[in-house]
Amino acid sequence: MGKDHADTKQTLRRRMRAARASLSPDLVAELGAAVCARLLGLPSFLASRAVVAYAPIDNEVDPSAAVKATLAAGKAVYYPRRAPDGLEFLESDPAWLAPGRGAIPEPLDGSPLSAGTEGVVFLVPGVAFDPRGVRLGRGAGCYDRALARHPTALRVGLAYEMQVVPSLPEATWDVPMDAVVTEARVLVRKETSP
Repeated sequence: MGKDHADTKQTLRRRMRAARASLSPDLVAELGAAVCARLLGLPSFLASRAVVAYAPIDNEVDPSAAVKATLAAGKAVYYPRRAPDGLEFLESDPAWLAPGRGAIPEPLDGSPLSAGTEGVVFLVPGVAFDPRGVRLGRGAGCYDRALARHPTALRVGLAYEMQVVPSLPEATWDVPMDAVVTEARVLVRKETSP
């Protein structure tokens, strides 16, 4: 991957973060609720045995409505926590999250998600996505490395429609989403069940 590729990603990150930052709290709540409503209608999400969620920061789509539905169904919810070798996912109630590295809320403790666990759906934040399922994250590669350790899990990107762009630069280590859910549509790259 050359310098031009990295520069393109950085430019796009700045532009998309600025657009997301410009959203009002009311609009963030409204759009997030619409994204979760679409997510809750997906048969593959409903069939899941466990969900890996995230605590939103910087006006990311808030998955809390999906988390509430998952917990109400008696299923496990996991959240990411920074570890020396990247991300680990610990079972946790959202009320038990506390600021971690970079002030991002994460679980203090909990049972870890084992690689190869069946029936898992990962809800993945991103700065931008494209219709092929390519995701542009914050640039550290944490999610790509973590998702690679869970190859059988269903990966669903959550985004506002404005975060979907025609095409993103892609590196060999990027892990694509199986679907991207916005307030307006569901983009499915690969039909699969958790």
